[in-house]
Amino acid sequence: MSRIVVLGDLNLDIHARIPSALGPGDESRDAVLVQPGGSAGTFARTAARLGVSVTFIGAVGNDLVGNLLEDSLAQAGVTPKLRRCELPSGAVLAIQQGNERSMVCSRGANDGLTEEWVSAAFPERVDHLHISGYAFLAKAQRRAASRALLMAAALRLSVSVDPPPASLIRSFGVESFLGLLPEGVWVFPNLTEGQLLGACLDTQEVVSALAGRFPVGALTLGPDGATAWSGSQRHHQESEPLPDVDTTGAGDVFAATFVTELLRSNNLEQANAAACQEAAAMLRERLAS
Repeated sequence: MSRIVVLGDLNLDIHARIPSALGPGDESRDAVLVQPGGSAGTFARTAARLGVSVTFIGAVGNDLVGNLLEDSLAQAGVTPKLRRCELPSGAVLAIQQGNERSMVCSRGANDGLTEEWVSAAFPERVDHLHISGYAFLAKAQRRAASRALLMAAALRLSVSVDPPPASLIRSFGVESFLGLLPEGVWVFPNLTEGQLLGACLDTQEVVSALAGRFPVGALTLGPDGATAWSGSQRHHQESEPLPDVDTTGAGDVFAATFVTELLRSNNLEQANAAACQEAAAMLRERLAS
């Protein structure tokens, strides 16, 4: 069994859908879905469900949401190593309007993670480190992520990063973000993020640019599936068509499944196909809720 340590954000996700005609002061009646989330949290829960031994390193508040988030990890089979702090636990509001999605994020206690906590919580026996890309954007969490990367290098672990949204990378600085990623890291950007990181627009050119810098990864393409690479190998996996749906977390499910399957089988095609299938299954479940 592979052993993965995950570091990053843990949030309460609130998903809401509103009609395009909703105006200021209007009220809409529709389902509101509230569930444990966070890019790193979703990765951890997915990997554990797929049979991997997972340790999660992060921070939550001393509040009811923090209790819920810690319980969500434990119930999923993840070993939580959470620092409790006085900041409120993180929360994300995801608003779906047609085929467009907007998000409001309150980082809260996620920025309460410290280097000292990482050093104490990092497991002695581990095969892979995954870090949420959001961790590199906030000063407090960036120091914690850097400590985890140093420990991973000392243990000669493989490392993966799921980049944050392109708008946040652009605000932070593309070269600044790339400069924080260690040599040999695996990456899983969506097309918009990949275009920004690869400094090109054509999908195949983006894959070539990313593969030239990162030895393993996949470019997720929404309804068009994903193109993955490992060294000179390439594999494209088609995805099933789905109605408009809030895709929050789908990329994290994809990344967790890809990493889990690649560590298990070392087979790029199997990893990419399984990752697309799991992400689609998660979206189908959301449509049904």
